[in-house]
Amino acid sequence: MEIKPILVRKIGGNGSWTNPDTSAYSDESHLQELLANDPTRIPGIESGSQSVRELPTSAGPVDICVLSPNGELTVVECKLEKNSEKRRMVIGQVLDYASAIREQGIQRFCDSWRSRDGVNLDEFLEGGAFENLEANIASGSINLCLAVDRIDDNLKRLVEYLNLITQEFVKVTALQLSYARYEDTEILIPEIFGMEIAHRKSSTSGEQWTWESFVNSLSSRQDKDTAEYLYSLLQNAPAIGDHKKTWFGARPRGGIFFHIHAQRYAAFQLWQNSANELLVFGNWKAWPSLRNDERFAELAEILGQSHMNGSKSVKVSHLNLEEFWEIAIDCDERINRTPH
Repeated sequence: MEIKPILVRKIGGNGSWTNPDTSAYSDESHLQELLANDPTRIPGIESGSQSVRELPTSAGPVDICVLSPNGELTVVECKLEKNSEKRRMVIGQVLDYASAIREQGIQRFCDSWRSRDGVNLDEFLEGGAFENLEANIASGSINLCLAVDRIDDNLKRLVEYLNLITQEFVKVTALQLSYARYEDTEILIPEIFGMEIAHRKSSTSGEQWTWESFVNSLSSRQDKDTAEYLYSLLQNAPAIGDHKKTWFGARPRGGIFFHIHAQRYAAFQLWQNSANELLVFGNWKAWPSLRNDERFAELAEILGQSHMNGSKSVKVSHLNLEEFWEIAIDCDERINRTPH
């Protein structure tokens, strides 16, 4: 890819076009800072996402680590063309960092994020987003981005191949961010490679459920009717807070959180398994401040579990719905009382 020079001049002036004062980053830290301050410049990053620089891992510090409000994680490595490292070595670094995050697990990630003065995760991640983050780390579903000042054919080839061999939930992209400064004006010219490839392989995976799409995906008439019955109970419950009553996870295995009283914390969520059966899942692992909280004890018991251990999905068809709902109401009230 040939990079054409940037030319500038003042609007309305009769002078000739001229070169900017500079058309290069001072160093890789300069590129890092620009992206960390506005992570939405990074491919696939949604508004409201948060980032930290130099996130510690056992493989070394990640240049930029970005966390979206739904728990999606992106690792970004910044490299300038003048850097002597080969591009294939840079790709190796990104993979190394992502594998280290997966190996170290959710608690080490939270500790590392906190050490870089990252936003409070318990406040930032709503609904089932913390659980999504934990699942993404455990499964290695971490997006990869290489931010550079020039994309060449070799980098394109590597990005295409990594999208081919990685799981459908992982996006691998390259971001070319050309930079120039003219007097008191800075200029950024972005070009993205790999996003269309990543979207094609993901198909509908990663899209958020709607209530209609969730119910329509259930395999049996009984499960559809049961889901609608629970939804009607949810809608008829008094709203104490101003939270949305439902939070929708990503298809195909994300949950739908029932915020019974329209408050921040939800006692349970509905899921589907690979056979598209309706499942219920207790949320005593969903938020750091409520992990293994004794206020989940009765709910865990009716699901045949302990709030001190991990949560497992249970087929809704195996439950006494009236008894389950009464216990869920009580649990919802308890977990939303302060202090946590």
